[in-house]
Amino acid sequence: MNRAAAPGSTSGAPLRVLAVTGGHRYDEAGFASMMDTLATRHGWVWAHARQPDAQRWLTVRNAGFWDVILLHDIAGLQLQRGAEPEPVGPTADQADQLVRLLQEGQPLVVLHHAVSSWPGWEGWAEVVGARFHYRPGVLRGAARRGSGYRLGRVPVHVVDRDHPLAAGLGDFELDDELYHFDVLTDVVHPVLRSSADFDGSLFIYTYDEVRLGVPSGATCAEDGEGPDLVAWTTVAGSSPVAVVQPGDGPATFAHESFRTLLANSVGWAASATAREHAASHPRAIDPTVPVLRGASG
Repeated sequence: MNRAAAPGSTSGAPLRVLAVTGGHRYDEAGFASMMDTLATRHGWVWAHARQPDAQRWLTVRNAGFWDVILLHDIAGLQLQRGAEPEPVGPTADQADQLVRLLQEGQPLVVLHHAVSSWPGWEGWAEVVGARFHYRPGVLRGAARRGSGYRLGRVPVHVVDRDHPLAAGLGDFELDDELYHFDVLTDVVHPVLRSSADFDGSLFIYTYDEVRLGVPSGATCAEDGEGPDLVAWTTVAGSSPVAVVQPGDGPATFAHESFRTLLANSVGWAASATAREHAASHPRAIDPTVPVLRGASG
């Protein structure tokens, strides 16, 4: 294995990255190929854990075992076409462990549909700085109708060229999945935006499509224009968090600009600069979870 220093590394030791998946279908071969390539290129050692077993790594006792945890999962949601999307957990202990892990400074990279995780716990939206709602819900005390998606061309533009996430990147295009969702703009630092059309009428209303099991024709038209952010950073607890909204399938996993963005995100999250900034600008995450089915822990 190439042991050259990884982005953000100050030594020759390989960066240890844990990739977490589960809860949603994705192109496993394409994802693994991308991770193998990046590991060889940047001197990482990476491992793969699937939910729900992967949750054991997201505890305070494992803080720092992995230099970066890369989340590409949907945790805490029972998702099946033709059935109501149902929040399940986290238990009070799981939420407490996640919050304590973040208080210890565990770097995270949150990729694509992982912004949908733990819909029964508002704290997770605060960790990520966003939430994709598979069903109507509440966020920061406001009722939310639900989120939407559309597939197509995604023109991506760098808006903070000095940020490490943007290193080596110019503007580029992906064939991927855009979200019409909630972004907590007061707690995120924008790095990449898209000039795609975010009019709600172009986005499929996910809740109807999932629960009915067939296309319903419903859109997010009544929700107006969606946010154009596609990559940002934030702080959760004392942990640096990078969020990349694209990441749906094999074309994206093979795209060199996307691979650069993901490598930059991992390298930034692991860097001393990001960790020191997060430690000196901590942001409290509330571990309180309402009583939900499967959350009586």
